[in-house]
Amino acid sequence: MRLAFIGGWGHHYLRRLLSAEADGVVARPVAVSGDGHDERRARALAQQLGEATWFDDPRRMLEQFRPDVVSVGAVYGYNGDMIALAMERGAAVVSDKPIAATWEQLGRLKQLSARPGATLLTELPLRCLAEFQAAAAAVADGRVGRVVLATAQKSYRFRVRPAWYADRASYGGTMLWVASHGIDAIRFLTGKPFLRVSATQGNVSRAERGSMEEYCIATFDLAGGGAAVVHADYLRPNRLPTHSDDRIRIAGDRGIVEIRDNRCLLTDDDGTREITAPARRIDRELLRALEGDASLFSTADSLALAEILLHARDAADHRKPVGLALPAGAAEGESSPAAVYDKRRLPKVSVDGSRRLVAGPVAPQNPVR
Repeated sequence: MRLAFIGGWGHHYLRRLLSAEADGVVARPVAVSGDGHDERRARALAQQLGEATWFDDPRRMLEQFRPDVVSVGAVYGYNGDMIALAMERGAAVVSDKPIAATWEQLGRLKQLSARPGATLLTELPLRCLAEFQAAAAAVADGRVGRVVLATAQKSYRFRVRPAWYADRASYGGTMLWVASHGIDAIRFLTGKPFLRVSATQGNVSRAERGSMEEYCIATFDLAGGGAAVVHADYLRPNRLPTHSDDRIRIAGDRGIVEIRDNRCLLTDDDGTREITAPARRIDRELLRALEGDASLFSTADSLALAEILLHARDAADHRKPVGLALPAGAAEGESSPAAVYDKRRLPKVSVDGSRRLVAGPVAPQNPVR
């Protein structure tokens, strides 16, 4: 596989396929180019990758190197432009979120994705973490019963951020960059489509950051009844040793599943105990999707999430609820991860009845940003 990278700001999870254990999945050298907005950061990525050919312009790289797959991690607001460049030339794309920061970008990506064989995948690493795999399997197995309320928290240290965070065109918005993780997690864990979104956002303590939101909140009406709340912020104290505090709670009429402190906890009539499942490697799962396995990542799912995120940001910008269209083929009723994702690939969950929740938090370690 001929692999190229555009931009130096994404996670670029496919870089893990360059390791010795990947056993020649990716041909060397790879190619790297900037995104036209931060060449220095992209050049640093090229140096980190080792055997990499540098191109000053992404168009020239695409035309001369002719990659099979392009990993996009540009300055966030321009991911959609770089994705379009690659897809126009027939390359499959794996991109960090947001894949579209404007409705114009999303419209173009929908057109390109309609071409035969087109592939556009969004990097959504939470889906692969062990605690999220355990939660998805528990909900699919009916351990919480009918989902009634879902909540998600993403809280980051702000520390040092680039100046372009102050520009909406470059940054895209906290709803798209941070809250997107929680919004996707609820979709993934519950399998319930969103029917309507209301949202708010703002910047109270960092006026120097212009249009950047230091917090945002979105509430969703769920198909079949129930609601979801996602909130994200940059208010985690900078001196704490870990970057993020991520929490998910899925409450149903039979039990509750919670993800916090990198653990998945199940609470029901038998009490609270930890449940576990194997993690998945995101680079391998993305590779599977590139080869045609749509059970965890897919083009259709990438486009659907991008549209939800733009509607959520619009709802916050205008302080008005926005109705959301049901996905094609979806019913306005109950579903579960087993209905949305291939149940054969959901893990068997292990419930340790002897491990009750004990006092004292475990320091959160999730590095996803």
